[in-house]
Amino acid sequence: MLKSKELRVKAWNSLKGKYWMAFIAVIVAGIIGSVSNGFITFGQNLSEVLGMVDPSEMDSTMMAGAMLLNVVVIVSAIIGLIVGIFVTNAVTVGLCNYFIKNTDSKPSLKDVFSGFKVKYGRNIGTLLLVGIKTVLWTILFIIPGIIKSYEYAIIPYILADDPEISSKDAFAKAKQMMKGNKWRLFKLEFSFIGWFLLCILTLGLGTFFLMPYINAANAEFYAELKNN
Repeated sequence: MLKSKELRVKAWNSLKGKYWMAFIAVIVAGIIGSVSNGFITFGQNLSEVLGMVDPSEMDSTMMAGAMLLNVVVIVSAIIGLIVGIFVTNAVTVGLCNYFIKNTDSKPSLKDVFSGFKVKYGRNIGTLLLVGIKTVLWTILFIIPGIIKSYEYAIIPYILADDPEISSKDAFAKAKQMMKGNKWRLFKLEFSFIGWFLLCILTLGLGTFFLMPYINAANAEFYAELKNN
């Protein structure tokens, strides 16, 4: 089993001559993903503003306006969830497909959108289940919820790598592959802590340039699990 440093070296080497295309792939996926978060965040911020207003001090016109804004909050949340389920989930699988290919070949930017083209329904349904199960595990037991999140972390890679696998089998395969490897994934992620601290010095802008490296390392981690 490769150590975190060795996986990072493989990831770094896999990006040689392909970094800027990987950077664009991550940015494109990030922009699409931010649409969902944007709607949800907007709704949350608007809800907080409404919560600061005392209803007893409102006249009829202000009450009508507040009711309208509450509708906007609900609609924003619904749109955010819809985009997250039907768009962001598919892009997540596509981005994983991009970086899986990056481990041993030169991927294309169109691979980022492969989650829409191959088993679209399975992709969005499975990642929706991942989200629901993770939330439920976390609500019931926080620590097991975190552990489960690491077990589920490779499911998008499994979906991207095997177009024929079912949702049920993807969960089973992730459980089998991550047995004894969750701590390794945690250590791999933690090994980037120094890079994240440097990104703080750039007011977070450096994170955009770091993400291709992290995605490549995660793909190398999955590839090693698969090969073993």
